[in-house]
Amino acid sequence: MIGLVDYDFLISSSKTSIIPNLEIMKLAAYYRKEENEFCRLLTLEENQDLNTYNKIYFFSEQNVQPKIPPIFLKAENVLFGGTSFTNNYVPFKNSIIDYTLPSVQIYKELLKQKYNDGIKTSVIEHVLDNSYYRMYAGDNKLPIPPIRKNKQIYIFDKQFFIGEWEKIITDITERHPSTIKCIHPIICKTLSDYLKVRNYPSVSRANIIILDLNVPSDEITIMLNKYKNQFLADITCHSNVCLPIGGDYKSKTLYYKDFIYKINLLYSFWSKGIPINIFVRQCSPGFINPIINLEIALSYINFQNKKHFDYTLQDKIPKKKKNNILADEYNELIKFYPDAKDLFTQSFNQLKSKGVWRL
Repeated sequence: MIGLVDYDFLISSSKTSIIPNLEIMKLAAYYRKEENEFCRLLTLEENQDLNTYNKIYFFSEQNVQPKIPPIFLKAENVLFGGTSFTNNYVPFKNSIIDYTLPSVQIYKELLKQKYNDGIKTSVIEHVLDNSYYRMYAGDNKLPIPPIRKNKQIYIFDKQFFIGEWEKIITDITERHPSTIKCIHPIICKTLSDYLKVRNYPSVSRANIIILDLNVPSDEITIMLNKYKNQFLADITCHSNVCLPIGGDYKSKTLYYKDFIYKINLLYSFWSKGIPINIFVRQCSPGFINPIINLEIALSYINFQNKKHFDYTLQDKIPKKKKNNILADEYNELIKFYPDAKDLFTQSFNQLKSKGVWRL
């Protein structure tokens, strides 16, 4: 008997969208067809002896640090997988599993429970009707699963621009899905990547696009002047196009330098009237971001709320600074870069009216 745990599915509180784990679906299909093993989806509240299972697969794809119940940590037969545990996807040692077409049937009992908890019937139908796909397992390109016409397909790859991605997206588009959704943000290292992915209307505009650009400060204005009209046409108040901030750095100084650079880049977009947002990258284990709360405060700017056009970071710094994490982070940053206090007094409307701004 095989136990399967889909951590993300179990902890999801969304009543409008739930996504089953691709590898869980492949494991269920593989063990039933190839090994003639009974598979069961487990909950996080299991109180039975887990050693009665031959193997238990515990997967998490979208949560940085899953809170694993002690019963699963203590069991010797539990295998952990998914990009929550590894930075990039690690293929199965048995490659047949990666090539197995996923089956959503294993989720039917949990979907019934979700229905009893108030999930709409239409949401459950979408789970059963949608397609789920990973383009690559290591260097191996995987076959595209059957796609129902006018139904969604979810792509699980953490790296979108990998291998023959353009051919794969073209092949998927020719099968007429309603949209192509990515469960991870689409990270564009260059403007060329960004413009290419925007050429595919089937790639949903709901996907988070991260412009992870490394443009020299003296070339930012040149770039924005060249692509201003395209950005204005594509990046609106309802867009999910973001600049990344945070991540893994070895020192406070590097965190601060990246923060200063990214805010300069952000404000340069704003000065052209382009309402781009911020996406906060979480640190990997072993790294500690000294200004994570300042970055999160900046990411809360929501251009769908017109009040946020005049929102500044200074609005988030408490006047009573004693024993406040935000204030402590702010004061530490200002010690390193005294002029950085000017970063916190800028708003979208102010920069849009004044033009180019630099620290």
